[in-house]
Amino acid sequence: MSHVRRGFTLIELLVVIAVILLISAMFLGLSSNSNSAGLVGGQRMLASSLKSLRAMALLNQGVTTQQGSTTYNARYRLLILNDPSDPVNHLRQYVIAVGGIDSRLITDGSDASSIKNTDIRYKWLAPAPASSLPNGVYFVPLKNATTKILPPLDSESTNWPGSKQYSVIPKINDSSFTASSLDNGSTMSFTPKNQSDNLTSDGKSWYYVELQPSGASNHPGRVMLVLASGAISPDATAAGATLQPLSANQFSAIVLRPNGDVSLTNNSDDLNP
Repeated sequence: MSHVRRGFTLIELLVVIAVILLISAMFLGLSSNSNSAGLVGGQRMLASSLKSLRAMALLNQGVTTQQGSTTYNARYRLLILNDPSDPVNHLRQYVIAVGGIDSRLITDGSDASSIKNTDIRYKWLAPAPASSLPNGVYFVPLKNATTKILPPLDSESTNWPGSKQYSVIPKINDSSFTASSLDNGSTMSFTPKNQSDNLTSDGKSWYYVELQPSGASNHPGRVMLVLASGAISPDATAAGATLQPLSANQFSAIVLRPNGDVSLTNNSDDLNP
């Protein structure tokens, strides 16, 4: 007796689909835009850190948990390393930093709640170790930064449109804040430690984004952290570094809105401030 086969079984179909997906993944991995996954990953990593920072702010987690102490004027910041002398970690390493005034440090009768200058008796800590963006993914610094931004490898003109795709971090929205050499509204000096410590002049320089204890942004207007897929090289003559994106399309951004919400975008119109 002969039997006529009329179709595939479910298991056979699943095997075929799995093989197709595997082959597709292999070809995507060999494509020129294979680093886009790293770019998306870096975008999500910074967004996740900002959301964690906001949760800490809303939970009022201060710089100390010792019994009997009170923290005033807490500051919650996401830091991104700005150290051209360290090309491996420059514009790639990031860390959360929490600062505040510990009431136990005020022994001269001063009003602890009135101290907002981070240079004066402020304590800072990093609740978690510093992390790094995926290989080949970099934070695009502010417009007037020391780091040079070259045209991408697929551009023939120095006036490429992406030259305006830089990060935007306005100075913190604190009318009584006094700027100093350690903290000028865009960068701060800090050495990541998991114990409260004062800012020191020997700490590395970091770009930072700050959230208020309410979870809202502490910057007037929009904050935009731009990432690029590219390569970086030191530049000893300019005492800086050079960042060259791989492609004019290899950019993404994390937008911090005034209320503290975080959104992701790859839209070129959004990336041009």
